[in-house]
Amino acid sequence: MLLEIGVGISAAVTVFLLINGVNVLPFLLMLVFVYILYQVMDKGSLIKSRSKVILTDCKITFDQIGGQEIAKNELLEALDFIKNIEKVKEMGIRPLRGILLTGNPGTGKTLMAKAAATYIDSVFISVSGSEFVEMYAGVGAQRVRQLFQNARNLASKESKKHAVVFIDEIEV
Repeated sequence: MLLEIGVGISAAVTVFLLINGVNVLPFLLMLVFVYILYQVMDKGSLIKSRSKVILTDCKITFDQIGGQEIAKNELLEALDFIKNIEKVKEMGIRPLRGILLTGNPGTGKTLMAKAAATYIDSVFISVSGSEFVEMYAGVGAQRVRQLFQNARNLASKESKKHAVVFIDEIEV
């Protein structure tokens, strides 16, 4: 409705300017430019994440990962806290909320995260950390909150209790 009103007003202004002998070509070009920008512009693009969320459905297990036995055992021990949450709560232990995997490139962090998602039967979401860096204060934090909300929604949609959010390439 607002677009129709805007078109009507701009047509009336154009006719008025033509009658008074004013060159309306720059005015029309400006209106076309504004219309194109309006169509291209994504509403809320300042806050909405432009990140490419990668969902994988591959079922990688820890048995398929070679090497890194110490890291695998420690990760499996931590994942048992998530898998057996009722027993953990009975013992009065606060449940885990996150696990940080660090290491050189090519050491299998992504593969371990995918295997962890398979182990605890959850959805796996992978994003790049550089997509949360913004020049306006608070926008990156809003995108992180939106990512975790999307992860919760996706997990409930697929009838899973958990979601593994893997944020890759975080530079420190």
